[in-house]
Amino acid sequence: MSDKITVPAPVQRILDILEENGREGYAVGGCVRDHILGIEPKDWDITTSAKPEEIKRIFDAVDGIHTVDTGIQHGTVTVVIDHIGYEVTTYRIDGEYKDSRHPESVTFTDDITADLARRDFTMNAIAYNPKHGYVDPFNGREDIEKGLIRGVGDAAARFDEDALRIMRAVRFSAQLDFEIEEETKKAVYEKAHLIKNISTERVREEFTKTLMSDNPEMIGVFKKTGILDIFIPANNYDTDTHWRKLQLCPKQLPVRLAVIMAYTDCDDINKTLKKMTYDNETSRMTAAIVKNSTLPLESEYDIRVLINKMGADGAQLELDFRNANNNVGLIDLDNVKKMCETSLMYEKIIKNKDCCTIGELAINGGDLQALGVPKGQRIGELLNTALDLVMHDPTLNTKEKLIEILKIKEENQ
Repeated sequence: MSDKITVPAPVQRILDILEENGREGYAVGGCVRDHILGIEPKDWDITTSAKPEEIKRIFDAVDGIHTVDTGIQHGTVTVVIDHIGYEVTTYRIDGEYKDSRHPESVTFTDDITADLARRDFTMNAIAYNPKHGYVDPFNGREDIEKGLIRGVGDAAARFDEDALRIMRAVRFSAQLDFEIEEETKKAVYEKAHLIKNISTERVREEFTKTLMSDNPEMIGVFKKTGILDIFIPANNYDTDTHWRKLQLCPKQLPVRLAVIMAYTDCDDINKTLKKMTYDNETSRMTAAIVKNSTLPLESEYDIRVLINKMGADGAQLELDFRNANNNVGLIDLDNVKKMCETSLMYEKIIKNKDCCTIGELAINGGDLQALGVPKGQRIGELLNTALDLVMHDPTLNTKEKLIEILKIKEENQ
């Protein structure tokens, strides 16, 4: 675990400019946590004793730098250097929370410890300045070293302030492979009902990050606390075995969602995921994976049918889904062999570029019209016949062979 942090040059410049103007400045929150963990920070946030109007006055006077009022009522000003924005926020104390998400007011302060005290977890309540070192009043570095997620002060009070922190605790545990400290875990269960007050978009974001982590089985905590039932009602997954299936899935969102919603009606899957603000393609593909999960996959023909219904990429997701469902628990060697054979058949079909759709046929409607077949329903019927033939035997997919077969069928009509 790194002790010294090398901050990016623009961040150092912001800290230096603040100090030159008699104000404190520290990198704070996730960027400090990630650097300690050896993870490249995505964003650098800065906290300062300067008030918002001072931040604007100080940086707008520097050549090549300008500011943007992104959240000035809450003390945040974005300082833009080389077209990249860095959020600089005044030390603050939050007022009363009435909506389980946002404070009714904020009070600016000169005390960085008071600012850190309002944050969610000890690992996120650490500030750092290369010249002055760490400000870590809640022993966040020690908790990082122990692999613990601990609420700052009274965890239940932190969750009352912002209920999304409940899901963030689980998400961080999944992403970082950290344990949730006992009192904080107790508060997660006690306060879980408050998630109903949080916007769907924010819930979906935390849920998805947890699901797509290296420990997706932590979704089970959302089920045990009742959180999952708030936004995915009538969900039947509730055992450790069910959640372990997620560990066997690749990091494909529709597959992992399908594992969770495997016992949900396909129309309800689509409606539920759209209500959760997932995009149409994710919602459609998740429902398709569950809907097609009972199709036979005994032969190459079966797999071509699956590709016809779902596309090549969708069929691969279906195979991943079945593999996760079939391999959980005791290993069935016959089942493992069967899944391997199915995968090999799929790979062969893709490699050979077998025809699986009408668009891939060697003939089209124009060819049939040239044979004297009138426009209309019969064209579609014959193309579907041709498709079924070549999905059974790909060697038939030549113009000459298909025309010969279809001419015979027409003559025998």
